[in-house]
Amino acid sequence: MQTWFRLIVPALGLGLVILVVLPACGIRQLTEGEIEPPKVQFQGLTVGRPTSQGWPLGVNLLLTNPNARALNLKGYDYELWLEGRSVARGASDEAVDLPAGGQAVAQVPILVKMPALMEVLPGLLRPEPPPLNYRVAGGFRLGSLLGGLVRVPFNVQGKVTPKQGLNMLRPYLR
Repeated sequence: MQTWFRLIVPALGLGLVILVVLPACGIRQLTEGEIEPPKVQFQGLTVGRPTSQGWPLGVNLLLTNPNARALNLKGYDYELWLEGRSVARGASDEAVDLPAGGQAVAQVPILVKMPALMEVLPGLLRPEPPPLNYRVAGGFRLGSLLGGLVRVPFNVQGKVTPKQGLNMLRPYLR
């Protein structure tokens, strides 16, 4: 029994060292600038037909890979704020492949629930409503580093005027 124990303990120790050291190489590459995180830019917003569950939106993000090697993103998480109120959050395991030195568009589907819309609606129903402030923040997980545990954050914000909002909604107001 002691011989078996003497063989297993070193093997487990070596396995643990490998699990700790190999992923750290990816983090070292990121922190030392050998691998740069992808750049994330807001590209547009799509508005879907409202349902009884809420209002579906699609936030289009342009991802740019500044590296000479392809990157694999293992999914993302997000949170949407309207007028400073958190109205939706979620996550996905949808992968995005970024070619070396290339770009890809990721569409983040968001469903704003009706109760959250009702909190924002009074401000939009004023005689001359101000622009609606929005913010979408979250992060993409780099699959090539620690199996997706390294997160690249993004934060986009802006304003939508009532006229712009009506133009987006026009197809649903017929």
